[in-house]
Amino acid sequence: MSVAMHKTQMLLEKIQSLPEDRFAQVEDFVDFLKERTAREEEVADKKETLDFPVISVGKWPKDLSLRREDMYSDDGR
Repeated sequence: MSVAMHKTQMLLEKIQSLPEDRFAQVEDFVDFLKERTAREEEVADKKETLDFPVISVGKWPKDLSLRREDMYSDDGR
């Protein structure tokens, strides 16, 4: 028996052990979960990629250094 089948069987046994008046609540909750999953999938499908403008300022100078010591003075900051 696969893991999914085992978990399904355990869930069915738990549901069957409930009083009959709770079955409607279980059914409502399952319906809620199905609707929420469908909405989440729909939102995930609709997500658009962000299209930020790209501004090119050309190539960086070859001698550009981004080391802190080269950008700031040695006055202790």
